[in-house]
Parts: sequence; C-alpha cells; structure tokens
Amino acid sequence: MIAERETGDASSDSKPARKNDVAWHEEPEPVPEHTHRNTKKNKDNTVTDDQMEHDDTDAEEAVAKPGLVAFLKRYWILHLCAAVGLAILANLSLWQFNRLDEKVALIARAEVRATEPAVAAPGPTTWEDMSSDEIDYMPVELSGQFIIGELYYFDTLTKPKGPLGGQGYFVYAPFITNDGWNVLVNRGFVPIDRKEFSTRLGSAPPRGQITITGLARRAEVASMFSAEPNQKTNVWYVREPKAMAEAMGLLPDQTAPYTIDLQETVSVAGDLPQAGETRMTFSNNHLQYAFTWAGLALTLVGVYFAFLIKAWLDRGKVSSENEEDDDEDDDDFDAEEEKRKADRFRMISDAARRKRNKFQR
Repeated sequence: MIAERETGDASSDSKPARKNDVAWHEEPEPVPEHTHRNTKKNKDNTVTDDQMEHDDTDAEEAVAKPGLVAFLKRYWILHLCAAVGLAILANLSLWQFNRLDEKVALIARAEVRATEPAVAAPGPTTWEDMSSDEIDYMPVELSGQFIIGELYYFDTLTKPKGPLGGQGYFVYAPFITNDGWNVLVNRGFVPIDRKEFSTRLGSAPPRGQITITGLARRAEVASMFSAEPNQKTNVWYVREPKAMAEAMGLLPDQTAPYTIDLQETVSVAGDLPQAGETRMTFSNNHLQYAFTWAGLALTLVGVYFAFLIKAWLDRGKVSSENEEDDDEDDDDFDAEEEKRKADRFRMISDAARRKRNKFQR
C-alpha cells in the first residue's frame, strides 16, 4: 500500500489527483477589490485620444491665459495699497505747492509792509479778532516806558545788518504803554558772550516816557522738537509773548499777543543791543519738497505697473510647474503601487509553495 502511494506520487501526471493532494499553479496578478466597482464607470468615462488632447489643450489655455478681470481680482490688496499710497503722496505734493504760494505771498507782503509808514500798535480791543498774518511785520508806533527786566531769545544771526553776528541772543524788555497794557520789545542782538549785563555797560534802556517804532512780530508756536525755556537763565527758544510776560511777572491778559522789533538802538550809551536786525529772509524749500513727493508718486506708479506686467507675462508658469510636480508625484505613486503588488504576489507564491511542500512530506 505504501509502495503504491509512493508510485502514485512519483507519477502524478498519469493519475488523477487525490482528494487531499494540493494542485500547484502560478497565481495571477492580484486584482484590486474595487476594480469591478469602477469597471462600468471607466467604460462610461472612456474618451478618444483626440478628445483627451483637445481637453488638455483647452485646460492649458485656460490656465495660461486667465481673464483680465480674474487676473486683476487676484491682486486687489495691491491695488488698494497702491491707490492709498498714491493719494497720500499726491496730496502731500499739492499741499507743498499750496505752502509755496503762501510763503511767496508772505515774503512779498513782509518786504512791502516793512517799508510802509508806522501806525498805532493794536490795543486790547483788537487782539481777539486779529490774526497773526495781519500783525506780522506791521510797522507800529507806541508811547510809554520801559520797566526793569530782560529776557533772552537764543538765535543765530547769519546776515547781520550791523557789525555783530553769529550765535547770540535777542534782548526782550517789557514796555508799558500809556494806555496801561504791556508789550515785549526786542531791543536788539547781543553776542553769546555779551549776554550778562555786566559785559555791556551802558546798554540799559532810557528811563521815563519814550516813543518807539518798530516791526510787530507774531508769536511762534512751539513744536514737539522745540527746546523748553530755561527759567533760571531766562533763555527762550520760542517766541511766546504770553508765557514770556508771565515769567517776568506781568499779567498775560494785559500783554499783547505780539512783540515789537526796534529798528534803531535806544540804549542810554553804547551800541548794544544791536537793533534793526529783524529777519527778512525766509527759508523756502516747498518747491523742492513738492517735486520730491511728486517723484515718489510717479515711482510708485511705475513699480505698480511693472509688477502687474511681469505677473501677467508669467501667469502660466506657476500652473505648469505645479502640473509637472503633480505628474512626478503620480509617477512615484504608480511605482510604489507596482512594488506593493509584486511583494504581495511573492508572499502568496511563497505561502502556496510552503503548503505544497508540507503535503508532499
């Protein structure tokens, strides 16, 4: 019986397979489980090569040539920022042109006004309705007397009319008019080393009643960069009549909101302070500033359109690069899938071979 079984095993080709024998055959390549589900769908979606080529061409053209409206909508934040920046720069340029007109008018008015005949200095009844432009460089005349006290306004006299110039101080003294109100009078310039009264003996103002003439000057407005006055040394860096009068013990509401620059020296003796040094030269850089802002506005427009033109010309490159990356990813995925299929087939084959050998033993 044993010999017959061995003989049967040796000549398995001539005898039919028994019940418990394992028939070996090569396993076909495994088919994904979801293949039968998508068979109908794939048949329905089957297209010809011409159709695929036509669709690909249309897709490429759609990607490469988007509509102008869609292209502009993509950069709406850029349009908004460019419009805001252009509006700001244009307004700054126009504002500088307006300031230029005002400065030219101020210079012309000051030069003409300074040569007009002197009028009575405006009193308290006109201060409330009087603007600074109305009073600035107005030739005025008033009578009264100087009182004791001095304040010093630091400045640099670059184009002096007298022999002295450079850094120094304008000496302000309080003057009480015959009508009872006060005004601060700029008596003239002293060099920086002649600030103390002991270094310029004979420079005291005359006592008693006196009539003076000069140019009225409007008050200055302190900015955030202006230096604070030094109350100990009585040195000021901004011409503020009300605050200066209060520092000297005068009533601010009885003090004129302007000062008066003397046009001639009224010292008891000597040549100091040096009067007649009212500054008639004005810094006028508004035209330069206006062209600067206008140039920046044109630069912004140029950069804006250059960016849009470059983006329009390169509108299809990014999409093409993304498609190439997608194709590379698909190729990598297909290679990995083939490798997984081969490994699975090898595992099934090894398992079947081991099982067959087991039954044969």
